[in-house]
Amino acid sequence: MIYCKDSRELGYKELVKIAMQLNSETDLNHLLQVIVQESNALVQAERTVLFLLDQEQHEIYAKAWSSPDDREVRLPVGRGIAGMVAFNGELINLRDAQNDPRFSDGMVGYTAHSLLTVALKTSSGAITGVLQCLNKNSGGFEEADEEILTAFCELAGLAIERTTFALEQKRLSAQLIFQANHDALTGLPNRLMLEESLAKALNDANRKKHQVAVLFIDLDRFKMINDSLGHTVGDALLQQVAHRLQGGVRFTDIVARQGGDEFVIVLSVVKNLQSVTRITENLLKALCEPFIVSGQELYISASIGISLYPTHGASVTEILRHADNAMYKVKDQGKNSYQYFVHEMDESEQRRLWLMTQLHKALELGELLLYYQPQVEIENARLVGMEALIRWNHRDLGLVAPGEFIPLAEETGLIIPIGAWVIEEACRQAKDWQNRGLPPVRVSVNVSALQFGREDFIETVLHALHKSGLEPRWLELELTEGLLLGDTYSITAKLYQLKEIGVYLAIDDFGTGYSSLRYLQQLPIDTLKIDQSFVRTLGTPQETPKTKALLKTIAMLGYNLDMRVIAEGVETYQQLAYLEEIGCQEIQGYLISHPLKVQEFESFIRQPGGLVASLKKFGPGYNITSIQRTA
Repeated sequence: MIYCKDSRELGYKELVKIAMQLNSETDLNHLLQVIVQESNALVQAERTVLFLLDQEQHEIYAKAWSSPDDREVRLPVGRGIAGMVAFNGELINLRDAQNDPRFSDGMVGYTAHSLLTVALKTSSGAITGVLQCLNKNSGGFEEADEEILTAFCELAGLAIERTTFALEQKRLSAQLIFQANHDALTGLPNRLMLEESLAKALNDANRKKHQVAVLFIDLDRFKMINDSLGHTVGDALLQQVAHRLQGGVRFTDIVARQGGDEFVIVLSVVKNLQSVTRITENLLKALCEPFIVSGQELYISASIGISLYPTHGASVTEILRHADNAMYKVKDQGKNSYQYFVHEMDESEQRRLWLMTQLHKALELGELLLYYQPQVEIENARLVGMEALIRWNHRDLGLVAPGEFIPLAEETGLIIPIGAWVIEEACRQAKDWQNRGLPPVRVSVNVSALQFGREDFIETVLHALHKSGLEPRWLELELTEGLLLGDTYSITAKLYQLKEIGVYLAIDDFGTGYSSLRYLQQLPIDTLKIDQSFVRTLGTPQETPKTKALLKTIAMLGYNLDMRVIAEGVETYQQLAYLEEIGCQEIQGYLISHPLKVQEFESFIRQPGGLVASLKKFGPGYNITSIQRTA
């Protein structure tokens, strides 16, 4: 559009039309191009450049030109004519630029004789950019050009503000929608989006008559890594797991994070079970490969439950629940595998959920109690300790197996109050027996990684000791090997605090975790407990030379490091004989006694010859005629 300088009124009329055009633009780049073209025509410039302000860099940069130009021009605010206008917002009209000291020739790659530069402002008056019109030839811009370009720039600044705001709102809206539907850590669809996507997949499958498979994935041993190495390592590991899962499925399939260390994969089109099995097996293999996180090599595995539509359910809720049930079945059977849902599983899942609810009431209703299993020194047939073992006597079910409710306590976080109660009750009972004349013996209590990792754990132990009056030397805390991995400094500091208090420290199930001479050397450990899985093979067809050598090595290790060594699960004379031969000092197991109720444990100690009779079961090689009843 060309305007005559002699018909400036026509130019002002055209501003109304231009304003309508600017307000109708929604594309920012196209809007900027319209601005330079229209301003170029309004003042009959040979070239027009539009600069936008970069607030962070405190620079202006060329964004649009009236003639083609791919040159990148950036100027500090305050430098050059355009930079000066961007700094103070005041119009500059150079009619003879070559002789003006403010002009730096070629600053924008264009030798000009005259320049007219006007600021672009928002509705609040803030400078958002600069519009610069240039002419090579003589004859500068007139005062009327200044007026009309200033009026035009007011319209253009408002149009840029409006379009930029609309685009930012659109971006924020898209971002909020993404955040509402995706997991913040992994970027995968979250549970909400999973359910929506799965519903769509089921509708498509129903219409096109094909199957859909849902894989419910739970990482094995992730909790141990997260608790011992910290949440930063755990989060990085989850991100890598998400990446591997995405790489193991088709582009049309859905990989979502259910929460925690649980993921769900939807195979949207299933032709046969063989394809589902193949994908699942490949995923298991991929997850078993080592992960490198913060320079550490980590190993995990996964348990995968699979359900199929329409075979295992007709709704999103059913399909997900049944895949979850199948996954828990895998957990029960040893982990690191997969299983398809069968309808019998539904009952076990309903029981699990019901028990989870009941467990919340167990502590309040006094349904939890402790049994005590004796620990005996082999050489002198001397009672030296007892392990406190939690039991749940449900009002309707009777005794619930620890292997069934302790994992639920871990999963729900109830292990924290339950664990605190166990320490307090064990201390109280041990002190009560002492007060009533029974020989003082050490009571051992198992500590979960979740419980040990809490900042108030030391206070929990001190509270139990102070409340009961039990001397710290009669309390032993049993820790798993996995618990001792991770932040060595904080773990060591906490263990030395416990040693300063005076309690004993034991490593439970030694040899089944990530045994390390490093932590045995650095940490103040008093006792190694040999896991019963090693002991039970002695004297059976499963016994191997390696098993016996391993037991001997643990016993020698404990001796050389000045630690007590106690074997769990001792049930036969043959097992006892070998343990004594290799130098194991203490035993615990059914050969001595099964875990006893409070009254039974009292009777076991008080009964004349009761413990002697029990120890005589060791066989003819043990001439036990008396028992020391002091620790």
